[in-house]
Amino acid sequence: MIKLQQIAYHYPHHPPLFEGVDLAVAKGSLFGLLGPNGAGKTTLISLMTGQLQPSAGEIEIDGESYPADRTSILQKLAHIPQEYAFYPQLSVLENLQFFASLYPAQESNRAQLIDQALELTGLTEQRRRLAKHFSGGLKRRLNLAIGLLNKPRLIFLDEPTVGIDPQSRHFILQSIRELNKAGSTIVYTSHYMEEIEQLCDQVAIMDHGRILVQGALRQILKRDPQLVVELAPIDDQNRYAQLNNTLQTRGFSLSELTISGYPKDQTEIGELLQVVASLNLSVVNLSYGKHTLEKLFFELTHTRLRD
Repeated sequence: MIKLQQIAYHYPHHPPLFEGVDLAVAKGSLFGLLGPNGAGKTTLISLMTGQLQPSAGEIEIDGESYPADRTSILQKLAHIPQEYAFYPQLSVLENLQFFASLYPAQESNRAQLIDQALELTGLTEQRRRLAKHFSGGLKRRLNLAIGLLNKPRLIFLDEPTVGIDPQSRHFILQSIRELNKAGSTIVYTSHYMEEIEQLCDQVAIMDHGRILVQGALRQILKRDPQLVVELAPIDDQNRYAQLNNTLQTRGFSLSELTISGYPKDQTEIGELLQVVASLNLSVVNLSYGKHTLEKLFFELTHTRLRD
């Protein structure tokens, strides 16, 4: 459905944000795009939705390419931003009627599409209310409803559940599942790892304008169990250097006060801890086990989600 090849992009008077980025999103997938704030997710979505033009590389959407097929591509997709994209002084129904009027090709079944969008997002009973009186959750549902009016085959959702109540979150996540089951390809960005693990079959993790890993979520999380050992502060630089050299010979890494690696078995874990003890270093935390998406994210980006 989506293919990015060797994409490069930079904002004026800034160093390149992307250089040689490749990304593939299969048709019919529910694709999670992850990365800390500032990783380049929003810019990448802006490129895929035709709002920005890459300085190099090619973007193909459903067999068509920008800029030659831009009009045709935009008729197939919807971009539902994190910001509210409606008129607060209008009612739900008035907002939907206005935005539906922007799609002349859907004129014959416009009322039906509006009713479907209202039902899918749980806004049927709210259709006469002014949007300015809505809670954050209802506003996000209205954002989603507007994005469905052109019957998109490709939907980009940017942080659709930030700061909302549990009921609205449930409605939105359930709506996304139903849209995907009905055949829509969905690209979903979120800071909530549990949402990505619940919803998505494909994921990509990016940081600093690079795709660090992409593919089927199940396969990505099937990596070998990782050992992470956090140490107490080390005042003696000689002991720190000695530990670092020993870890490198054993295939482990040391980043500041964190040891990480993939031991062959529990015996190797014991040997590593003996090395730490022999240097009179203290362990403050130890974890060993299969990857979760959050653990993998932390390992790849060396940070938690930045605010």
